Amino acid sequence: MNTEQALMQRSGSKCELCSSDSNLVVYEVPPVSDTNADNSIMVCEVCHEQINHPDTMDVNHWRCLNDSMWSQVPAVQVMAWRLLKRLSSESWAQDLVDMLYFDDELQQWAEAGVAESDADDDTVPTK
Repeated sequence: MNTEQALMQRSGSKCELCSSDSNLVVYEVPPVSDTNADNSIMVCEVCHEQINHPDTMDVNHWRCLNDSMWSQVPAVQVMAWRLLKRLSSESWAQDLVDMLYFDDELQQWAEAGVAESDADDDTVPTK
């Protein structure tokens, strides 16, 4: 079973962040040394576009993280944490970040992605 098939099965053919079932693609959660289902998530086109282009983030779209942050899948948890950190200027997003607890290994993975995108300025203007 390839990565895409494994993710489709794991996600129930839905975006693992917002639960949309349209235009799904595999997103590898950085840093990636080997592409597999453990370090990838299934996302819809809307989520994918906003992840890759933070300046287009729609704050209200990401309220779905209130549910997806509790996923049992570490890659989904990491991506939810990173997106919430980007949105930390929103009080609801900061409240959600404050609720999350990761073990050391998961916290390092989550923070590694923030460092790659510029740890000094990890929030983005939202519309």
